[in-house]
Amino acid sequence: MLKKFKAFYNKENFNSSEGLVDPYKYHCTCYYILKYFQVLDNEPKPIWRARFFENQLKIWKMCILSVVFTSFIGLGVVCITLLWLLWYVVTHEPGDETSRPLLFPFWYHDIDFGKTPYYEVAFVFSNFCSLAYAYSYIFMIQTQIFWVGQITTKADLIIWYIEDLMEGLKIPTNKDETEQFESQIKYRMSIIIREHHSMYRLLKNYTKVYKKLLMFEQKAGGPVVCLTAYCSAEKLKDGEINGITMLLCGGTVIEVFIPSYLSTIMGMKLRSVGEACLDIPFWNIGNIIRPYIILMMQRSQRPLQLNAPGFEDVSVQTFSNKMASAYSFFNMLRQANI
Repeated sequence: MLKKFKAFYNKENFNSSEGLVDPYKYHCTCYYILKYFQVLDNEPKPIWRARFFENQLKIWKMCILSVVFTSFIGLGVVCITLLWLLWYVVTHEPGDETSRPLLFPFWYHDIDFGKTPYYEVAFVFSNFCSLAYAYSYIFMIQTQIFWVGQITTKADLIIWYIEDLMEGLKIPTNKDETEQFESQIKYRMSIIIREHHSMYRLLKNYTKVYKKLLMFEQKAGGPVVCLTAYCSAEKLKDGEINGITMLLCGGTVIEVFIPSYLSTIMGMKLRSVGEACLDIPFWNIGNIIRPYIILMMQRSQRPLQLNAPGFEDVSVQTFSNKMASAYSFFNMLRQANI
């Protein structure tokens, strides 16, 4: 299988022991190329393969960065909590009426979570919850980046095919040439339509999985940023530094921005498919591709399926509006002197 893969993609330096990059390419290509991108096998073009692998490498780098950043947030929260406990052990003196620190407060009737063994249970539980939440968010963000990356790569493939629609074809001068010309055009357009439908099928599956999560982030992201920033500012006002709330505030901004940015890029890429149809020299082709072009252009102008009643579009513009609202509420809380 490795030899077949190497021969097909003309990868002379492909080696399964080179690290993370090549196994990732192998996995992505076996699943997405052989299932969705079979057009590369039908008409292999070196420039298409080079572009595709460049896109896959960018997706891989973005996935790695998202994993590192989200892991840093979860581990950072746990490390700060451990440092708080270490500082308490070093500076604590009997009778100073201070309690051991917890990641977040616990309450249950008459139980004092500052005493043994309740404190140890609460401390371990809170840190494990933080790591589990970070782990689940790592999977969600990485999957979003990978999924949207494949959709945009699919759109790029369609655009490349549209750009090369007339490649190798000459304007017919007689009836026989006209029949061959029309047959070839219909065949190429059928491939484009098939890939276009496959792209929207990927988008539909992505929407089924992440639509509700994105709507929740849209509503909850602003208040979380506002409250964590307010808590950090109040601690600074008292001469203390709350590293956890600062870390959560910055992490929330980045983690909410990533899906908004991905949705904006995906929407632009889908609309660019319809714009690419305008570059087709249809005056040399006739009316045989008119139904195909109309179908693709109309579909590309539709809004993303991520929209829902009562919610705004998932985009960078909506993200900026939510962050502006969070900043306004933050200033209101500071002036209220609660």
